[in-house]
Amino acid sequence: MQYALVILDGASGCPVPEFGGRTSLEASRTPCLDHLAQTGITGLMQNVPPSKESGSDVACLSIMGYDPAAFDLGRGGIEAAALGICLEPGQVAFRLNLCYVEDGVMRGYSTDNISTEDGNALAAELKSALDSDTFTLYPGTSFRQVLVVNGHPELMGLAYATPHDNTGRDITAAYQPQLPGGGGIPEGHAAYEAAHALTGYIQAANKVLAASPLNARRVGAGLWPANHVWAFWPGMRPSSLVPFAQRHHKKAVVNSAVDLLKGLAFMTGMRYCEFAGVTDGPTNDFAAQGRGAISLLKEGNEVVIVHVEAPDAAGHDGRPDEKRNSIEQSDAHILAPLLEYARSHPLRIAVMPDHPTPLTTRKHSREPVPFVLAGPGVSHNGAQRMTEAQAGATGLLLAEGHTFMGSLFLAE
Repeated sequence: MQYALVILDGASGCPVPEFGGRTSLEASRTPCLDHLAQTGITGLMQNVPPSKESGSDVACLSIMGYDPAAFDLGRGGIEAAALGICLEPGQVAFRLNLCYVEDGVMRGYSTDNISTEDGNALAAELKSALDSDTFTLYPGTSFRQVLVVNGHPELMGLAYATPHDNTGRDITAAYQPQLPGGGGIPEGHAAYEAAHALTGYIQAANKVLAASPLNARRVGAGLWPANHVWAFWPGMRPSSLVPFAQRHHKKAVVNSAVDLLKGLAFMTGMRYCEFAGVTDGPTNDFAAQGRGAISLLKEGNEVVIVHVEAPDAAGHDGRPDEKRNSIEQSDAHILAPLLEYARSHPLRIAVMPDHPTPLTTRKHSREPVPFVLAGPGVSHNGAQRMTEAQAGATGLLLAEGHTFMGSLFLAE
């Protein structure tokens, strides 16, 4: 038996007028997903516990079969691990976004999904100008960079807004660290100097970006410049996780284009594979990702996890047609090949979002997400489609999403 798990990041959400009062999943043409629902189990799973902020770090860890409430990883630490950064005691790693801000208003938390080539080139400019004993910048993928801060562990105790939650808003002070209950950090507070230093780095970085020749060329080409950095999601040296193979008695491989998934794979002892053309946004080559999944199955891998970032990016950007298209492309070019492979091989297929990213709010939310599981040993429980409403109507709710892996997906 082999197992394929497809995570459609942020694909679920709320009904929107653009789809006639339907959700993105309801409005999408998904014959392969429908077939899975009509032959397998459909239900809801709660991947984000009440104690955690909704995000892919928490939700994907849950899908992989780990209780996120039991681990305090910190997304910055996970993404640092993905880049091969071994954090020392006292070091804090932040996700650092390259953003586009116009007249003080956040226009693009991802600078319209800036290319990795341009993102890395801008990161090189920032490193050359600003790296020091305190701050070290590491280039990542697209708009995602990692900033390591040395000597200020107190930064972990502060609160940070996220850039994708501030689209269309004035961000004059929103990017600065806050007290956990909200509000600025007063002089004399234990974290005042650390927060002041981080804010100073951000402001200095913005000046470097304002003078960047690459940004000038982007403007000349009609592209948004990356003119603002935003530090958030702090993390320290990750806690030890039991390897996936030891926990579930199966070896797994992850197919994604996102540093977060790469970090989670490394931390849980899973192999990570990248395929040419697979990206974290609307430029994703869905067919290449589907071919990659099949090649991993043909290699004999027991569990293949395919993570598709595009629906989440479209949700954050508030683009209904793009979100629907990403779901339909996943169905046609990832699920269709998996179903064809399953015609001649014993294969269980599971599909689910990790968390909702509603088009109405452009933010992650924590509601349960629909899932479907089909294949050998799985019986149909009544649903015709994997949608929020039909999944809820089955009455099957996994209140702790981390139980899905062991109790349903890999259960003999």
